[in-house]
This record gives sequence, structure tokens and C-alpha cells, in this order.
Amino acid sequence: MTDGPKAAQGFVEPRERSGKLSIFLRLTRAQFLPLIILPVSVGTALAYSSTHSTNAELFGLALAGSVFLHLGANAIDDCYDYENGVDSKADSMFPKDFEGWKPLPRNLISLPVAKALSFLLLGLSLSFGVYLSIRVGYWALILGLIGVTLAYFYTAPPLKLDYRGIGLGELAIFAAFGPVPVLGSYYVQTGILSMEAFLISIPIGIMTVTILLDHDLIFFEVYRASKKLSLTTVLGRKKALKLSFALTIASYVVILMLAAYRILPVSSILAPLASAFVLFEKWKVYFGEDGPPPLYASFTLRAMLSNWTFSLLLALALAL
Repeated sequence: MTDGPKAAQGFVEPRERSGKLSIFLRLTRAQFLPLIILPVSVGTALAYSSTHSTNAELFGLALAGSVFLHLGANAIDDCYDYENGVDSKADSMFPKDFEGWKPLPRNLISLPVAKALSFLLLGLSLSFGVYLSIRVGYWALILGLIGVTLAYFYTAPPLKLDYRGIGLGELAIFAAFGPVPVLGSYYVQTGILSMEAFLISIPIGIMTVTILLDHDLIFFEVYRASKKLSLTTVLGRKKALKLSFALTIASYVVILMLAAYRILPVSSILAPLASAFVLFEKWKVYFGEDGPPPLYASFTLRAMLSNWTFSLLLALALAL
């Protein structure tokens, strides 16, 4: 699959004159950075609640490494979705003003340059892991390697986790946005791995999986046409919606149980309560009739806002 002669030069200035920075931000989907910033904040807040101290420098380093990892993961995901024909199919099936359009199928950046940027970002992330392993301990690098491995093989061959149709992509997202950043940021502050940190990471990872399930409702026809077998594609919209609902309730129940066993402070129950309030408009979609992709776009936006509210309040409950 080629990008055309102009795209081979790297970034391309099309008629609408998209700048290089805007293309980079779209390739890396930087607007979704709260998905990784908040789990890192939760792990750090848990460390503070345990030790009553926080090293701001180490927090900044852990956060920077996680941000580079997330940006690199999004970029490499686009590269291999483009190679596999998914994004070109989406670009042909959705209107040109679709907000989720990708730069690769529109020849705004060449595939070699996009891959180079992806590897640069993933490499920068690993460099932070190496430094933190020297400062704190080897688990900082091990968790960083796990994160990079999951990011790369989410869509890259030979594993192509999100193409297998057996939930491997969803498991990768659970780990990458739950245990890896929460455990990692907690470890950077304390130098130890904690069962409490792992338990608290579970509902955060689950909530992020629900966003993926909801997101894939938008691209359901595209994924089926291009044979990308995410769990939503395999289950169908109705069953995927039921699974998303069940996982959301499960994440709330985990928080309530952790609060009941005093692993979390009582104030942490505000997280599921506020999250459910944000999700209020979603309830009718969970059990309603099938709708067009735009319906699921606003549905997914609600899921993200709910996730961010959930994680933010959880971090505040631990820190205050």
C-alpha cells in the first residue's frame, strides 16, 4: 500500500494546509492522553496515601515515559491499521468531515515517516524506563517493556492482538491502562510492588476496556469489511453493548468492595457515583435499538468522560 509520490517525502501539505504539528497530534491522538495520565496519577496518589510523601521529579519522569508510550502506541496502531486496509476502508466509508479521520489514508504523512515517529516515541518511553530502573529498581524497566510490547503487538504482526477475535486486544488494553501504569507509578514512588496497587488498577483497566468496546461500535461495519476481528466485531453490537454495561457495573462493584475492605478510603465511592451520573445519557443506548455510527460517537465520548471522572475522583480520594 503506497501513499503516493508526494507522501513519500514525509509530511505533506494538502490543500487545507494541515500543519505538521496538527498531523502529528492527529496521528498520535494526543487528545486522549488523560487515559494514561490519570492511571499514573492514581498510582502516585496511592503511594502518597501509603507513605505521606511524593517525589515530584520521579512522578514527572514516570508521567513523561507513559505519555511517550501512549503517543507511540497510537501512532504505531495507525500504521498497521493502515497497512491492513482498515483506515483506508474507514476513509472511504465515512464522510470527509468525519472527526475521527486519520492522516495516513489522506496522504498527509508517509507510512515510513509515521513508523519512524512511532519507534522514536516508543524508544523515548523505554529510555525513561531505563533511567528509572537505575534510580529506583529494575521493575521500572520490566513494566516499561511490557507496556511497549503490548503497544506494538496490539496491531503489528505476527501477533496482531486486536485482529484475533478472542479478546486479546481487549486484554492488552486492560493491562496497558490498568496494572502497568498504576503499578509502575506506585513502584517508582515506593520501590515496591503492591497488591493494593494491583487491585486498584483493576477497575481502571476495566473502564478503559469499555471505551474500546464502545469505540469499536463506531467502526463496526469498517472492521467487518476489513476483517479486523475486535471483540465488538465478533460479538455484534447488541452483545458488545451488554458486555460494556456489565464491565462498567463490575468496575463499580470492585471499588465498593475495596472501600468495604478499607483498601480504599470511603470517599472513593464518589468515583463510581459520579461516573454513573456522567453515563446517565448512555443507559438508553445500552438497551435501545441499533443505530448509525454517529450515535456511537457521542456514546463513546460519554464513556471517556465517565472514565476520566472515575479515575480523577479515585486519585483525589487517595491523595486527600
